[in-house]
Amino acid sequence: MDRTAWIAIVLATIGLVASIYWQQRQGAEARAKYLQDQAAFAAQATATPQTAQTRGTPGSSTATTQSPVEEQPRQAVPDKEETLKSDVAQLRFSNNRGGLGTVELLNHRAEQGQFVELNAGRTPAIGAITQNPNSWQDSGYELSTDPTAGTATLRRTTAGDLEITKVYTLSKQAGLKDDYQINLAITFKNNGSTPFETPGFFVGTGAAEPIHRTDRIYATQFDWYRDGKFNSIAVNYFDPGKLFGLFQTSGPKDVYSATADKILWAAVSNQYFATILAPQETDGRQVWAIPVNLPAEDGQQPIRAIQGAIEIPGFTLSSGESKTVNFNIYAGPKEFDRLAKLPNDQADIMNFGWAKWVSEILLTVMNTLHAWVKSYALAIIIMTIIIRSLLWPLQNAATKSMRKMAKLSPIMNELREKYKDDPQRMNQETMKLYKEYGVNPFGGCLPMLVQIPIFFGFYGMLDKSIELRNSSFLWVRDLSQPDTVFHLAGIPINILPLVMAATQLWQMSITPKTGDPAQQRMFLFMPLIFLFICYNYASGLALYWTVQNLFFVAQMYLTRNQADAPLVRAPKTPPVAKRKSYR
Repeated sequence: MDRTAWIAIVLATIGLVASIYWQQRQGAEARAKYLQDQAAFAAQATATPQTAQTRGTPGSSTATTQSPVEEQPRQAVPDKEETLKSDVAQLRFSNNRGGLGTVELLNHRAEQGQFVELNAGRTPAIGAITQNPNSWQDSGYELSTDPTAGTATLRRTTAGDLEITKVYTLSKQAGLKDDYQINLAITFKNNGSTPFETPGFFVGTGAAEPIHRTDRIYATQFDWYRDGKFNSIAVNYFDPGKLFGLFQTSGPKDVYSATADKILWAAVSNQYFATILAPQETDGRQVWAIPVNLPAEDGQQPIRAIQGAIEIPGFTLSSGESKTVNFNIYAGPKEFDRLAKLPNDQADIMNFGWAKWVSEILLTVMNTLHAWVKSYALAIIIMTIIIRSLLWPLQNAATKSMRKMAKLSPIMNELREKYKDDPQRMNQETMKLYKEYGVNPFGGCLPMLVQIPIFFGFYGMLDKSIELRNSSFLWVRDLSQPDTVFHLAGIPINILPLVMAATQLWQMSITPKTGDPAQQRMFLFMPLIFLFICYNYASGLALYWTVQNLFFVAQMYLTRNQADAPLVRAPKTPPVAKRKSYR
């Protein structure tokens, strides 16, 4: 490699280290903001004790009018919690959080072997209601559970004699499709003597937070679906806009809100789990979300979560009249096969990206292979070998094309020297040369173009594939996480992406050299680009790319002794004689 190539590699390496440093700096800024928020919340709580359940950002607006579905002020009611247990989860209900406070998943483990918990912070419950989502005060319920019927019931009466009853029913007793589903029926009954009218009310989805510190922050999202279109924002949506991560271009956002017809569900999700709230027999008309900083233990930076809600249209109740609004809640893992069985495209919450159909096929193949070999790492390796074997003929044709191009290099160099002052003429002569010898200049690029959707299909699939959680391979403890073995000056050392980059350099060293030196130097960036993409990503992606690099190297060594066709001029096609017309 020449001096320019080494400079490019050094600069790219500096860029990778700088990106890791930037992530650590972002964490420090988040911690500082959290401490400021806590001070503001403490001051606000001292001034108005009733805001203890308010979740918002400092400076956010609060309601100035009485809410028809809330009693303000309300006498304090002692906290009470009750639990229900299904085959897959333990549900904790809170009278002062307004419903389903926490979902503990019995088949999934988090840090230190604890069960994964959804909506674990002091955020409003899943199913809490309000008319002003910046001020959640849905508390003071009477709470009871019936394990035999699989129900939890919350009931309270407002100052205007509006009786609000919430009944949560487990999946089995409610006859729902999936074990992780829960039915919620909210009933409003007007026990007063005058009509009750509400312009609409919000129902909370709860909050989502990363399960692991190393989970990608961009995967903590608020998602919603309207009439055939999936929409999503990540928690970093609320961050100030920055150019190159250094120069602020716009201020932070406090709230996300969107209005639309036929909103069929809203959800909060992290990288591997989701809570989906889907109204039945009615459609939502607005969604709302805010960021939430949850305190962490041992003085670490706060955990960034996102909280959401969906607005249900208003209604009017005459004296003695009641109305019930039903919801189906899914609170569980983001398993594609499971979510695909739910209505209204709830599987879209997987958010695989533009190569969605490729991700779905790869996930199905990986799970099928896992059922046979009982190892997700082996399933990825076998799947990679299958893909590369199917691409073998295409790769062979590309290799032959590159060898022809390599043989043309001396003639190409002469053309560059001859027409170095006339780029247009040089391009014309080059294309003429390709045509004369029957060489396709893009033949060597075709396998890479085919692999792009496969790579991004893996990228999207492995990012959301809960099947890889806690799946180990050699030194890799979790294929869904980076394979960090130690830290050096605060920088994580991940072995598998480094091996991947090394095998890609090996692959490039034995590949026939084509194109001009400038193009060859550009290709040196490829290992660094993939290293940057995979370094802090799920190690399963680096495993796939490493195996496919090694397969390519083996293929090159197996075919390098094949007799190359001699470089001969392509026969000229004789001109077609025009038929003489006698008309």
